[in-house]
Amino acid sequence: MTTTASTMYAAFCAVKRKSSDATATNPKLPDSSTHRDSKSIRHECSDGFNSNKIRAVYFFYRFSTGCLIPFMTLYMVDILRPADVIDVTKITRMYSILPLFPVQHKGLSPNEIGSLQAIRPIVTLLCGPFWGSWSDRCGHKKTVLLFLYISSVVFRLCICFIGDSRSGFAIGLCASSMFYSAVPSILDSIVVSSMPESDRTNFGRMRLWGELGNGVASSVMMSVISNESYGFEFLFSVHAISSFIALACLILFVPEGSPTPVDRRAKESDTQQKPPEWNERLRVIIGDVQILTLFSLVVLMGYTLGFIENFCYMNMRQIYKDNGQLEIVGRDVSICRIFLSIGGILSWFFAGSWGKRFGTDVVMCAAVCCLPFCFFLYAGVTAELNYWTKAGFFMAESIRSGVYAALWSTATVRLNELSPPHMKSTMQSMMESTYRGFGHTSGAFFGGLLCKKYAVMSEAFTVAGRGLISFLVLVGTAMYVFPDRGEPGAPSFS
Repeated sequence: MTTTASTMYAAFCAVKRKSSDATATNPKLPDSSTHRDSKSIRHECSDGFNSNKIRAVYFFYRFSTGCLIPFMTLYMVDILRPADVIDVTKITRMYSILPLFPVQHKGLSPNEIGSLQAIRPIVTLLCGPFWGSWSDRCGHKKTVLLFLYISSVVFRLCICFIGDSRSGFAIGLCASSMFYSAVPSILDSIVVSSMPESDRTNFGRMRLWGELGNGVASSVMMSVISNESYGFEFLFSVHAISSFIALACLILFVPEGSPTPVDRRAKESDTQQKPPEWNERLRVIIGDVQILTLFSLVVLMGYTLGFIENFCYMNMRQIYKDNGQLEIVGRDVSICRIFLSIGGILSWFFAGSWGKRFGTDVVMCAAVCCLPFCFFLYAGVTAELNYWTKAGFFMAESIRSGVYAALWSTATVRLNELSPPHMKSTMQSMMESTYRGFGHTSGAFFGGLLCKKYAVMSEAFTVAGRGLISFLVLVGTAMYVFPDRGEPGAPSFS
C-alpha cells in the first residue's frame, strides 16, 4: 500500500513538472495575450498622432489669427474716422488698451462700439454647438474643421474690401465669427481624442505652442503697425499668407479625428440600439452632475475674466493719471502683456503634471479660487503708484493667464473623458460657447455697471473681489454641509 502511494505521488510530481515546463516555454498565456492586446491598443491609439506636427498646427493656426484679430478694433477706429481730437498714430502704439479707452467717434456712439464688440461671443453662443453637433453626426471632423476655417478666413479677408461701411463691417464680422465659432473647439476635440489615453493630461503642452504663435504674431504686427508707412491692408496680407500656411498644416498634420479603440467599442455598443435624439442627449447631459459642475466653473472663470479683460487696463490708466504718470502707461502695459504671456505658457506646460499629481478636480477648483486675488491686485497694492503697485499689476496679469490656461487645459481633457464618443465635439463647442457667450458677456455687462456706479474704478475691483470671495465661500460651505454622495444609476459618462 505504501509502495503504491509512493508510486502515485512520484507520477503526480512528474506530471506537475512537465506541465510547469510546458507553461514556461509556451508564450501563449492569458497574461501575455492581455499584455499584447494592451500594447496593440496603445499603438492603435497613437497611430497617426505626431506631437511635433500638432505643435506646428497650433503655432501657425494661432499665428494667423494673431496677425489680425487683436487689431480688429483698431481697424474699426481707422475706417470710421475718429474725431479730430484723437491722434490715431498715438493710439496705434497703445493698441493693447485701445478698446478700453473712452474714445469718441464721428457718428459712432459707445453703444455702437459695444454692439460691434459683442458680435463674436453672441455668435459663438448660437452657432458653436451647431457646428460641433454637425461634426459629430457626420463623423468627418477634419473635413468640417477645414470648411469652417477656410470660410472664416475668406469672410475675414472680405472685410478689407468693404470700406468704411459700418453695416458691411458688421455683416463681415458676423459671418467670419459664425464660421470661426467652432474652429478652436473642434480642433481641440480632435487632438485630445487622437492622443494616447495615457498622454492626454499633457494636452496643455501642445496648446501652449498656440499661445507662442499668437504672442509672436501680435508682437511683430505691433511693431509693423506702429510704422506709418504700413497700413491695415498689410495686416490683411500677412493674415492671408499665414492662413494659407496654417491651412496646409491643418490638411497635412491634423488626424482624421477617428475615435480611439475604447471609444469605438463604446460607440458600436451605443449604435446597436436606436440612436437617441438631440433632446434625449441633452437631457442625459444635464443630468450629469460632473459635466454641469465643469461648465459652472468655466462660466465663473469667463465671468471673472470678462470683467477683468474689459476694465483692468482702464483702471490702470486711471491710477497712472491720478498719480501724474500717464505718459508711461503704454510702456507698463506692454510689460504687463509680457507677464501675461509668461504666466499662460508656464501654466499650459505644467497643467498636465498638476492634474496627475493632485487630480483634475483639485486643479480646476484651485484655479478658480485664485481669481479673487486678481481683483485686489488690479485695485492697487498701495494707495500710491510705486513699485509694489506695479509689481501687483504684473502678478495679476500672470495669475489671470495662468488660471485660464490651467482650467481650460484640465477642463478640455476632463470633458473629453466625460462625454460620450458621439458627442465629444458637441460638448467641446458647448463649453466654448458657455465660456464666451454666458461668462464673458455677463462679466463685461455687470463689470460696466459696477465701474459706472463707483467714481473710482479701484473701488469697483475691490467690491468685485470681495463679492467673488463671498460667493466661493458660500458654495464651499454648501458643498460641505450638503455633500453629494451620489445615487446608484445616476447618468454619468465617467
